[in-house]
Amino acid sequence: MATKQQYEQLIEQINANYEKLTEFQIEDLVRENELGSQLSFKDAESTIIKTIDLFNRAKTVNYEDVPYNLLNNFNNQLKAANDRFDSFKSFNPNQNNPVNQRDSLITQLDNQYDGYYQHTLPILTVGLLSGNDLSVQQAKIDQLVSDLDKKTKETEKKGEEYLTQLDETLKSAEEAAAKVGVSRHSQIFNTESTEHERQSKIWLKWTVGVLIAIVVAAIIFIFVFPDTTSSSAEIIQFSITKVIVLSAMFYGLSICNRNYKAHKHNATLNKHRQNALSTFETFAKAAGTDAQTKNAVLIEATHTIFSNQQTGYLNSEKDNESSNKIVEIIKNVATNKE
Repeated sequence: MATKQQYEQLIEQINANYEKLTEFQIEDLVRENELGSQLSFKDAESTIIKTIDLFNRAKTVNYEDVPYNLLNNFNNQLKAANDRFDSFKSFNPNQNNPVNQRDSLITQLDNQYDGYYQHTLPILTVGLLSGNDLSVQQAKIDQLVSDLDKKTKETEKKGEEYLTQLDETLKSAEEAAAKVGVSRHSQIFNTESTEHERQSKIWLKWTVGVLIAIVVAAIIFIFVFPDTTSSSAEIIQFSITKVIVLSAMFYGLSICNRNYKAHKHNATLNKHRQNALSTFETFAKAAGTDAQTKNAVLIEATHTIFSNQQTGYLNSEKDNESSNKIVEIIKNVATNKE
């Protein structure tokens, strides 16, 4: 068994060989710029890189854990690699048959690489088993798993946030669509109310005009009458004419008045329906999650829209039977939802 002093001496030799190995540059060993493509060691470049990389992997191993014989063999291979690289650097292109000499050096390096690998592998294995490489790798794996779990949770959280935003957007879109629908139907009643109001003003003017015409005609008829020389037939004819004219004018007055009241009634009724729809959304929101209150508001709004409300402009105002049937249907639907 080797002594501690022998280990220390061998490790010093290994470190010295490593220092020399680090001095080699790939360009200095290939020497393509110096020797040209015909005599350079370009064909050995890949083997040179593999050799240097192989020995560098074993550089971090704790050599005290490696058996002395294995470590000594490794040192010999490391020294042999340095010697081979020295031969590349000292190659003289002016010697006899330089191409064969160059090819021989490349072949020797290729053949020696297997030995480099065989004697370096035990060093790497000892370093892997005795060092903290496994625990380090396990720690890295655990860290990766932890990071992956963290990212997964973050992704799930973001996904939930996106779903919440989508739900809110969908709800807002539904509310906007409902508002648009309510506003659209409210606008329909507003248009109808405006049109009937315009027609009522026209018929009011006709009513006033006909009434003025009746007054004027009555005044004229007071001062216009047959003279004393008129016969009885002429007087009767004149009287009948006045009655017919005044009756026709009163009939026209009644028609104008009836049309005025009808249009005014419809204008007021549609305005009331518009107001009911315009305020429906406010009362529905005020009810919150109370379905019973919402149903009550819906039924009342439906009753206001589909029933024939009294406005005072018509003499006989009764609710339409079909309107009551519609309200009953809405009531049944609301009850079933509960």
